[in-house]
Amino acid sequence: MPVPTTLLLEWPTPIEIPYPDTRRSTTLEWLSYDDQSYWLPDASDNSPSGFICSKRPLTEPLEKLGLVTPRDARRWTAIGTFNDPYWNRVKQGSAWEDVPAQTQFLLWEREAGGYGILLPMLSGDHVNSLQGDKGGVRLFAASGQNNHSEEHRVLAYSAIGADIYTLVNRSVQAVVSQCKSFRLRSQKKMPAFVDHLGWCSWDAFYSKINERKFMSAMNSFEKGGMMPGFVILDDGWLENRGDLLCSFGPNREKFPNGIALLTRKVKEKYGIKFFGIWHTLTGYWGGIDPSGELGKRFALLKSNGTIRPWEEVTKKESLYLVDPQEAERFFIEFHEMLKSSGVDLVKVDGQSALSEFSRPHCGRVSAMRAYQQAIQSSVERNFDGGMIHCMSNGLDVAYHLDKTLVWRNSDDFFPKRSSSWQQIHVHTNAINSLWTGTFALPDWDMFQSHHRWAEFHAAARALSGGPVYVCDKPGRQNFEILNRLASKDGQVRRCDRPALPAPESIFADCRKESVLLKIHNRSGNIGFIGFFHCSEVRKRLSGTFSPADIPDLWGTQFIARHYTTGHIEELNVDDSSSVTLSRMGFEIITLSPVLGGWLAPLGRAERYVGATAMSPVSEVGPDSYQVTLKESGQYLFWCNQPPLVVVDGGEAVLSKYHASSRMLTIKAKSAVTVSLSPLVS
Repeated sequence: MPVPTTLLLEWPTPIEIPYPDTRRSTTLEWLSYDDQSYWLPDASDNSPSGFICSKRPLTEPLEKLGLVTPRDARRWTAIGTFNDPYWNRVKQGSAWEDVPAQTQFLLWEREAGGYGILLPMLSGDHVNSLQGDKGGVRLFAASGQNNHSEEHRVLAYSAIGADIYTLVNRSVQAVVSQCKSFRLRSQKKMPAFVDHLGWCSWDAFYSKINERKFMSAMNSFEKGGMMPGFVILDDGWLENRGDLLCSFGPNREKFPNGIALLTRKVKEKYGIKFFGIWHTLTGYWGGIDPSGELGKRFALLKSNGTIRPWEEVTKKESLYLVDPQEAERFFIEFHEMLKSSGVDLVKVDGQSALSEFSRPHCGRVSAMRAYQQAIQSSVERNFDGGMIHCMSNGLDVAYHLDKTLVWRNSDDFFPKRSSSWQQIHVHTNAINSLWTGTFALPDWDMFQSHHRWAEFHAAARALSGGPVYVCDKPGRQNFEILNRLASKDGQVRRCDRPALPAPESIFADCRKESVLLKIHNRSGNIGFIGFFHCSEVRKRLSGTFSPADIPDLWGTQFIARHYTTGHIEELNVDDSSSVTLSRMGFEIITLSPVLGGWLAPLGRAERYVGATAMSPVSEVGPDSYQVTLKESGQYLFWCNQPPLVVVDGGEAVLSKYHASSRMLTIKAKSAVTVSLSPLVS
């Protein structure tokens, strides 16, 4: 079994770094660092942003590096793989020594106003991270490889700014420019499957899935009158021996007719548009069976590692990795076979375990770069970018997302866990999205529409801006909830961008303090603000909101509609109002600017984010506006005077104006374009 000692990979060209003696000071107005590091401004010596660099080469598998101290900091929020390598967690605090190990994103609020950020980076074959220390945060670099040296590498990026969202976006852009190994979300193609409701087999059947059970799920959706647009056949379908993959084919006892016939049935009988399938980055959890068909065709690297760190008694097991130099051929063969069988997308699990497989044969970043380049190129070619990156929250994955977009943003939904976990799940996704939404489309994971806290999750998914999919057990679907998320044909109307947490939710610990989680999003020029009671404090909690909370929303007067109560109120842009929620409660407020002083479109009444079911409103004459209603349903418009409704294209609609509430309802049988103008008496 060949074992290469080095990997011949082409590294991105880094920026030119001056020698340390050109950097004279170790203190900036807002940041200080010890004599192990030096500062490289990214614009000028007076720039409030730049790179922290190491004065000495990185030579050890794990390096303890310089201390960095943000000055004038009030409180901080950290995101990182604190508990295991697969998933990001969130922690807030005020003492620097409390910043957890493996922090990948650090943001702080400044006493003088504004915010600061510190982003560890990749330094050659080292993955950098932060950990709290007395007087500041310590930089660490890990490669897992002996006898390997990195000369004068950039370790991290830091900056300050007045606006928190601009600061985060500008900082990630600077890291992109330096690393040249990944791209921003806005620079990548959106895969088509995310605009459809999905169903995944995992929490319905776990690894006990088979063809009969899969088809029973399709039958139950058909009986309910609503079909998902995409499905995912999760773990349990492959031919494996324990944790090892034997072949690219299915387990014939579970899927006697093969995958091609299954995909054809699902698409032809039920109209499913995208068939997805699961595998891990290494093929299966422990890699490739060396005695199987694949083990004979690919060079394998053997290592001993821990792939389930959450188990009470962790153990190392034998792992077998396809040589990274053969990763391209591995994925081409695997994915071409899947594509020929009718598969349209892949969910790729266990990605951040790769360092357990590659150590000590090759560097952590080298191996990840080879695997990510290989799989993303294959997915682009075979599935038009249709991939969900899963168990992949390590920095070495994040900063190699060059072609693909969808990224599982948190640990699993876990339907059997307590309400406290459901709160943690939503809160973690919301805060993580502040960072991950810059380079990925955050996926808040599947949930079950029949779960006790289904609406709590459904409302969060609707606001998330990411894919919406369920793992319902057949016959138990709650179609009322599903109809609040998607149309009958499985179409999901997503918000325009990933949801963002409000500043007051970023630094407060919404899990322990008496503070509601507050997030926002938009569709065109209509905004949404969501509140979620994620606190372990069991009393009712209140929160305030204003149209000004949404930075990319314009207008001076707004109509606010509360989803759960239907309450309507009028607000100027700087006015504020409030909501009060019980534990596990939620509210979504739609904020629509008043057009021409008389009209505010609000969208489909029964949807969590109903304005997404309308096109942007256009002005077609003095005080006259046109809008396309994208699907059947009841739509709401606030009008301060009786309107004239004219159908410009499509079937006739039923409209009724309620003078007491100043609400116009329009019932559409299908997609239709209407014009609205004040009724002249």
